[in-house]
Amino acid sequence: MLGGVADDVQVGRMVEAVRRARKLSQSDLAGRAGVGRETVSRLERGLLDGLSVGALRAISRALGMPSIAPLGWRGPEVDRLRDSRHAAMVEAVSRMLLATGWATQPEYTFSHYGERGSVDVLARHVEGRALLICEIKTRLWDLQDTLSALGRKYRLIPELLKDEGSWEAPNVGAVLFMPDVSTHRHMIERHSATFEGALPDRQVRVRHWLADPSGPLRGIYFLPDSHQIDKRKDPPGRTAAQDPHAPSRTAGIGPKLGWRS
Repeated sequence: MLGGVADDVQVGRMVEAVRRARKLSQSDLAGRAGVGRETVSRLERGLLDGLSVGALRAISRALGMPSIAPLGWRGPEVDRLRDSRHAAMVEAVSRMLLATGWATQPEYTFSHYGERGSVDVLARHVEGRALLICEIKTRLWDLQDTLSALGRKYRLIPELLKDEGSWEAPNVGAVLFMPDVSTHRHMIERHSATFEGALPDRQVRVRHWLADPSGPLRGIYFLPDSHQIDKRKDPPGRTAAQDPHAPSRTAGIGPKLGWRS
């Protein structure tokens, strides 16, 4: 069964809104997807029971949006899988940063005049006097929400740390980390102008900045598909366990790390 009734209705409303924005009738959409008009009608009314995953995917492709089908799957097994994939990506990002001289803090939370949130990984580079805000997504469901949230963190967090007297970084970066899957690359291609404005830097530029941070950075970085991440070995080079002077991968960020502008 695909989701609960309320969830199904929300999915249906979302599909209808996208269809109307594309200036398509239900018959137009059905023709493009290769399904019957009644299938589109049932979906938009939130009657997902009995609709095949194949039909939902076909409608998603016809609308140029991420697959509808996963939005409806519910259950503790799926929740645990999502959590484990996200945790694996956080670990992979932290290892990569550690190997290039960064200290990291996962799940950094903040609150500023009613604006609350958390950063998946917040990192600092002592020698480069740099701050890095890492947003990690296993799937990119809501493009505008993701970009808006990351932009808000990019704007707020450096000032918050400065106001707290913790430390100040002249070089600030924000990176959206995602699994390297075709769905994400196709989305970036479809919304190239949006991504170019919000996150213009790509893989090579991000990699160079992480090794030698200088100036601002707003970019996208693709990791191997997240179901393979937990099988990866530690990156080459010394780890914190091998080097007693290296910062801990999960070290906190603040005065105890000891650098100010």
